[in-house]
Amino acid sequence: MTSNQNSEDATSVPKCRDKGCRISTIDIPKRAAVTVTEEQVRGIFNRYDADKDGRLNKQELKEAFASLGSRAPGLRASLALHHADTNGDGYISEAEFEKLVKYTLKRGYKFK
Repeated sequence: MTSNQNSEDATSVPKCRDKGCRISTIDIPKRAAVTVTEEQVRGIFNRYDADKDGRLNKQELKEAFASLGSRAPGLRASLALHHADTNGDGYISEAEFEKLVKYTLKRGYKFK
């Protein structure tokens, strides 16, 4: 592979490899990432309330952040607890849920 081919955009697909071939490449459009909505964030956190007790523990938060595409879901879960767990019991209760949703939306997660 030549250095010219290495620098080509990864979304371009060569039509032919023959030296004499002068056919250009086809551009494949990338899918646009869509920012997660408040309703989607609420749904994700509700889905990961595994024991359906109306509270989210650190493990449930970790799994929810992993599903959102967080690169460090354990760390993000700890930070979310620190931010939204106002009574310090180690859970996000229904009363604290709004702070968690706002915190998550500020992170700007996107679906691809």
